[in-house]
Amino acid sequence: MFPTISDHMRLGIIAEGKADIAVIKAVLKAAKGIDGSDIVQLRPSEQFDETDLNELNFSNWNLVLKSCGDEHLLQPFFDGLMGDALLVVQIDTAERGEAGYDIAEPLRTKDTDWKAYSEQLYGNVKSKITEIIPEAYRDKIAYAIAIEETDAWLIPLFDTSCKETAQYANPKEHLHYLINRIDRKKRSKYIDTDKKNLDYSNIAKDMKKGLRLCRQKNKSLDLFCLDIENKITE
Repeated sequence: MFPTISDHMRLGIIAEGKADIAVIKAVLKAAKGIDGSDIVQLRPSEQFDETDLNELNFSNWNLVLKSCGDEHLLQPFFDGLMGDALLVVQIDTAERGEAGYDIAEPLRTKDTDWKAYSEQLYGNVKSKITEIIPEAYRDKIAYAIAIEETDAWLIPLFDTSCKETAQYANPKEHLHYLINRIDRKKRSKYIDTDKKNLDYSNIAKDMKKGLRLCRQKNKSLDLFCLDIENKITE
């Protein structure tokens, strides 16, 4: 039986957005039975609604990297009184070429070995983040580095024919395309009608049954799950 986070370990997330957090929470639930209510959202913070102007309510890749070196954010989380702590850092690689991100990526070609490509790009980004994290906390980080976007982790739930989702340069667009192909009644549960966008919380719930398949078809998701399995023991 997995020990409850509240009794034995604090688990936190720094991510690019609320949709990414929904996906991460679903993966943690599927992989380790961790309840989302036991997870602390450091960035973007769940303590503020979307109209709140608090700086921690916002995030993007730049703020994720900045937060990884922010002692004022990390120290209270890691050095709290209850047990051990593990921090999940989620970042996409879609903007890896922008100034400040500066990742020398492996090249995308028609002959690319997409699993090897994913491992190399994941490793390059992990090295960058590790250098930013204060040394005292480096062994307490789990890396959720999504090749292009976390949408790619969800694609195998709707497309079992793809061999490796890293082949899609625009996984968000492809996920939209796949969901738009579903019949209207089934499709409605995956759409947030108020915001006219995908409902990532509902889509990610399918990870409960589909995680194994998604890991087989997405190397970066598999690497994140392996990291979690190594750092959170039964």
